[in-house]
Amino acid sequence: MSKIQLCPKCGQQSILLKYGKTSNNTQRYKCKVCSKTFVLDQSPLKHMSNTDYMIKKVIGYMIDDVTLSVIARNLNLNIKTCHYYRHLIFHSLSDYQDEVILNGKILIDETFVSIREKQYKIIKSDGKNYRGLSFNQLCIITLVNLEGIVTAKVSSRAMALPIHYFNLFSINVKDPELFIHDGNPKQYQFMNSFECKKVNARKDPDEIYNTDYVDSFHSNIKRYFFKHAGFELKYIQHYLNFFVYRYNYLSKHKPKNISQQLDVKNLMINDLFNRVKKNSKIITYSNYLKDRGITDILESR
Repeated sequence: MSKIQLCPKCGQQSILLKYGKTSNNTQRYKCKVCSKTFVLDQSPLKHMSNTDYMIKKVIGYMIDDVTLSVIARNLNLNIKTCHYYRHLIFHSLSDYQDEVILNGKILIDETFVSIREKQYKIIKSDGKNYRGLSFNQLCIITLVNLEGIVTAKVSSRAMALPIHYFNLFSINVKDPELFIHDGNPKQYQFMNSFECKKVNARKDPDEIYNTDYVDSFHSNIKRYFFKHAGFELKYIQHYLNFFVYRYNYLSKHKPKNISQQLDVKNLMINDLFNRVKKNSKIITYSNYLKDRGITDILESR
C-alpha cells in the first residue's frame, strides 16, 4: 500500500511506495519523486549497529548502579558512546515522574544538595562562602507514600516556596488520606488544598507517625549521588528521574528474594529499553552536550 508523506530525502510531499524490508524486518519505502529508498523508523537508535544488545547492557549496569567509566571498560565502549547511551536512557524518562500517582498516606519533606560548581556559587563580597542553609544549596522536594512509591524533584536554590509544591506535585497527588510532615510552614498551602488530615510527625503525641521512611529515602539519594560524584549538577534531575524510576519499579513488584529481584530487574531492563525505542526524537551527542538541564535554577539568584 502506498502512502502520502514528506520524503526525508528530498523533502517533497510524495507518494511513498513499499519497497521491501531491511534485515531487521523494518518496512522500507521508495519516494516516487526522487526514487530514493529509506525507512521511516524515527527511533534514536535506528542508525546504530548492534545497539539493542548494548543499550540493554548499559541499562542493566545502570540499574545495578555501576559508574559510567566502569560500564565503558566492561563493554569495551568509547566513554562518549556511553555518555550518549546514558542520555538516551535519561531522555526516555524525562516525563516519567508525571506518571507517578500518590495517594493514601503521604510523607512530604525536603533534602538539600550543595552547589559546588564555581560558576553557580554565590560568594560574599569578602570572598567567603555563606554558612548554613544558603542559596548555595539545591532543594529537592520528596513525596513518599506508605506503599513505597516516591517522587523527587529539584525545586529551587535554598528553601522551596509554596508555589513550587503546587507547580511540581499537583499532577502527582490524587485523593490523599493523610499528609505526614515535619512542620515546615512552606508546605501548608499545598497540603491544605486537599481535604485530608495533616500530622506533624515532630509533634505527634501518640508517636504513631514519623519521618523515618522519607529520611531513609533521602539517605539513599545521597549515597546514589556520592556514587556518581563526577556528574554535572545541571543534570541532577535526570539522575533523580532514573533513581525514582528504579525505586518505584522495585517497590511495585515487591521481590521477596534475590531470584525474584533478578527477574524484576530483567523486566525493568526490557521496560526501559522499550521506553528508549518509543522515543521518536533523534538525539545526537551534540544535542546531549547542549542539554541545559536545571541551568535556569542554578543561574537564578
